[in-house]
Amino acid sequence: MRSQRMRSISRIFIYLGDLLTRITPFMSLNLKQSGIDKDYSVTAREYLAVAFTSSLIMGSLAGIAVTLALSTGTKQFASLGPILGVTVGFLNYLQLISYPKAIVNKRVKDLEKNLLFGLRTILVQIRSGVPIFDAFVSVASGNYGQISEEFKLVIDKARSGKPVLESLEELAVRNPSMYFRRAIWQMVNAMRSGSDIGENLECVINALSKEQMVQIQEYKSILNPLSMMYMMIAVILPSLGITVMIILSTFPGMGKFGEKNTFWLLLAGVVMMQFIFMGMIKSKRPNLID
Repeated sequence: MRSQRMRSISRIFIYLGDLLTRITPFMSLNLKQSGIDKDYSVTAREYLAVAFTSSLIMGSLAGIAVTLALSTGTKQFASLGPILGVTVGFLNYLQLISYPKAIVNKRVKDLEKNLLFGLRTILVQIRSGVPIFDAFVSVASGNYGQISEEFKLVIDKARSGKPVLESLEELAVRNPSMYFRRAIWQMVNAMRSGSDIGENLECVINALSKEQMVQIQEYKSILNPLSMMYMMIAVILPSLGITVMIILSTFPGMGKFGEKNTFWLLLAGVVMMQFIFMGMIKSKRPNLID
């Protein structure tokens, strides 16, 4: 989020924020699920007004700088300044409105990575006769990442006098993880109806375990073609390429294929492909797999 000065300047465009909210109706939910609305006490229209103001300033500065730089040289390219300014401003706006969603995706990954462990801890303690509130305290004080942080909020609200059921309902509503919401609603419904919480929680855990196995199988099916593509692009093609380059360098007029810089460029390309494949494999990794 930008500084307080930026928020003050953006009040000029606060009514434009209402229009932008209609264009991006998902912003309010993304701010709530990412926690930005509480951390910075900002509404959707205020955030969009700040994003527009920031993009307008950055686009104007970029356009002016490029225009001044080009005007000292060839005059015919001076018109590129405003075009570049609009492009920079638009890209900056897209980045800012995508920022809450990026935080939500990161929270979902952290939540679902530790979800099964946290739920199994609650189930074991309930089966052992521990009260449900104490089981929540145990998870909140444990090392379960974002799961512990979420239950800490429930514990803090309960200790301040708010009913546990209301805190759990709020947690389920604002939480971005579908699996975590499902588990919380199961516990809430069981607590309201007076049924066995352990039995309902065990059903949720079994369903999540099956979903985890499905995700592992899907991940495996994705890795097979990726591994073949990796072997082709990062191993076979560079090896064949070096061989062909060495052979071509022996022909008259093709000595450039045997230059040192050519091999350095090939090495840089291989290293870049390594990082690309690492990113692809990491991005495809299912959330429920730790």
